[in-house]
Amino acid sequence: MRKHTSTLWGVIGAIVFVIYNAIVFIAAGFTGHTATFWTAWAFMNVGMMAAAVVLVILGKRLSIRDWLFGFPVAWHTTAYLIIGLTTSTLFIVFERLVSWKLALPVQLAELAVYCVFAISCFIGKEKIDEIQDKVKDKTAFIKLLRVDVEMLVGKCSDAETSEMLKSLAEKVRYSDPMSAEALFELEKEISFAVTECDEALVTGDYELAQEKCRRAEMLLSERNKKCKALK
Repeated sequence: MRKHTSTLWGVIGAIVFVIYNAIVFIAAGFTGHTATFWTAWAFMNVGMMAAAVVLVILGKRLSIRDWLFGFPVAWHTTAYLIIGLTTSTLFIVFERLVSWKLALPVQLAELAVYCVFAISCFIGKEKIDEIQDKVKDKTAFIKLLRVDVEMLVGKCSDAETSEMLKSLAEKVRYSDPMSAEALFELEKEISFAVTECDEALVTGDYELAQEKCRRAEMLLSERNKKCKALK
């Protein structure tokens, strides 16, 4: 979905780029222009490409806000394109009345301001990605543990042991998904108990498998209590 959105923005940007240039040269022609015209034309094209790059990279995250005023990147992009188009159009229309020495700094300033806000939005994106990665890491243990226990249920042929494993799987399912560094050793013991239970099932030692299942359940209960205490 993210790739599809980025591709869509890229296509829209290319269409706008082509339409803008077609309108400019159909209306003004290709020859007889001053440096002001070419400066305005060049900066508008660079601006559109910069905006397209920002939209393609951010994709669906156009609501990410800058660090200075809190406006979303979509707002900055829209405002820049409107202001840039207006400015470049005025310079193109009045190319013989306005020096390129005025057109250059004005449009350079517009582009620079947009880039500053766009970069600040990218910084916000990196922070969001970092937080999401941390959340994924902290919730990975319970997700993987649930899969491991459910696999044990599937491979167990002993009715009593199977019921114990189903009970464990249910408790894992309703365990707090968020982990913490303080729980690392305890979670490692839980994983080890589940692994030992798996090995016992492979050898058909259901008594040992039940013992390891009870240990895993006890450790899981301790883990959940400590997890709650850490909040």
